[in-house]
Amino acid sequence: MVESVFKTPLYAAFFCAVILAACTSDPSDPPTTSTPCPGGNTPIASVQGSTPKSPIAGQQVSVHGIVTLLQADGFYMEEPGSDAIERTSNAVFIQTARLPGSLAYGSVVSVSGVVSEIDKGRHSLTAITDVTELIQCSSGLDLPLTDVSLPLNGLQREALEGMRIQINDPLMVTDVYRFGRGNFTLSGNGLQFVPTEIRKPGAESATLLEQNRAFALPAMLPDSMDQPELLVSGSQVDYISGILAHDERGLRISLESITSNPHTGFTAPDTASPGTLRVVGMNLHNYFNGEGKALSFPGSRGAKTAAEFKQQRDRIGAAIGVLDPQLIAVMELENDGFDDDSAAVDFIQLATSVSGKSWAVTRPAGDDTGTDEIAVGLFYRSDRLKPIGPAQTLGGEEFTFSRQPQAQVFQPLPDGEKILVVINHLKSKGSCPDEGENTDQKDGQGCWNPMRLAAAKRMSAWAKNVALSTGTENILILGDMNAYRNEDPINAIRQAGFKELMDEKQGKTYSFVFFGQHGTLDYAFSSESLLDNIDNAFIWNVNAAVPVNMELPQPWLGFSDHDPVVVDIKIN
Repeated sequence: MVESVFKTPLYAAFFCAVILAACTSDPSDPPTTSTPCPGGNTPIASVQGSTPKSPIAGQQVSVHGIVTLLQADGFYMEEPGSDAIERTSNAVFIQTARLPGSLAYGSVVSVSGVVSEIDKGRHSLTAITDVTELIQCSSGLDLPLTDVSLPLNGLQREALEGMRIQINDPLMVTDVYRFGRGNFTLSGNGLQFVPTEIRKPGAESATLLEQNRAFALPAMLPDSMDQPELLVSGSQVDYISGILAHDERGLRISLESITSNPHTGFTAPDTASPGTLRVVGMNLHNYFNGEGKALSFPGSRGAKTAAEFKQQRDRIGAAIGVLDPQLIAVMELENDGFDDDSAAVDFIQLATSVSGKSWAVTRPAGDDTGTDEIAVGLFYRSDRLKPIGPAQTLGGEEFTFSRQPQAQVFQPLPDGEKILVVINHLKSKGSCPDEGENTDQKDGQGCWNPMRLAAAKRMSAWAKNVALSTGTENILILGDMNAYRNEDPINAIRQAGFKELMDEKQGKTYSFVFFGQHGTLDYAFSSESLLDNIDNAFIWNVNAAVPVNMELPQPWLGFSDHDPVVVDIKIN
């Protein structure tokens, strides 16, 4: 049970000097008068009750409390002292369109109105609406403050609805996707991982999911509050205080104070060792170039304007310049062929301009890149690699909603050992079907898992056959598998004899962040014969951890929503 640290006796607050109220036909604009504060108020705890919805909804009440948060559509007020009812909130929201000009933080008010539940999306907010009387009794009081620690389950949070709280325990920023709008998420149990990233699907994952939810605390920065310096996933926070208010997503602390440790910054990776081939798996986040014409924006995907595409292109180019790869395996490339206005040719021009080297793209027989709006692709430095034959692709029912994989044998110049590189992009967990085996089985793997599993099995067998037919046992499989590290598709590729190169870093790295939970969707698998030649492999965390649509300190930050996978292969 949380304990209030507010010390001012409540009875003293209600001997007032200034009154702003009386009966009115317009409940959104109570007039002002002068009269003593009324008695006989209903405790706010009785209004809130011990369940998510008020037990006296629809009833007319009068409540007293201290103003703790002013908003455009009303204010939060809190009644200090012990709960009249255990496990209930002492605060409530007052909905009124117009506020008295003298109302301020620390004002003591008496409000009469109707107890209501305001719809806030997935949750409702207990409030006093249809206000008929609003009396300001005094001002300048200290605000109530309650010490809180995570974890908190749903009922425990409900018991704090609208209250002013503080957390002194160390916290970590986990979700910054909407930081540009002032929203982010904090965690009391460190960097949170998607359950199936570190647990088996099923009961183990379900337990971890509940733990993560209990330790996560959504937060928002009011417009009136100075925004702290850039927060990214992994930033440390030492202290917060604010009102546990509501937005359209549910309970979220409206911050009034935050103490965060400065982020140490992002660093460029070391260059590849001499005598190695650097391969990068890179999700381009819908690289649609508008057929090279500004008036072609917006397209069906990707940037909405030519200016947005230029920014996206510049950031990707900066990342290529820092990584200095010789082979880039891409996903989410616009699937519009290979003519001069295509996204593929545009990407070649980008890689060439930032590296000062000549680049080319592999082309399957008949330029068959599938029918999806986006495709995978393999771009290579023609001064370092020689493709052996045309690229090969794999179709079939297993890839009905996936992008068909592409495989190409390369020979490092002048006479290195041949390597087969395979690039994939499996079906996402979105757009779930209503029935059938591909529905969400509630085991943590999401929908379309059987389809991803079938695709992973067939692709693994196909990769071995392509390698055998071209005279090599060196296979590198890359791609966005849309499955986390302990899910069935990833295990199937392992069981086919391939080694995932970041497995030993489980729980320490990730390539994607979804609602504050981190996990790996982007992979690099090596055949047994290639393992001894792997010099280095890592995920470069420069995208998933940063907010979108914000100015960032390095030009290569935030070039996609996925982090790139980097593999250095010894060729000499």
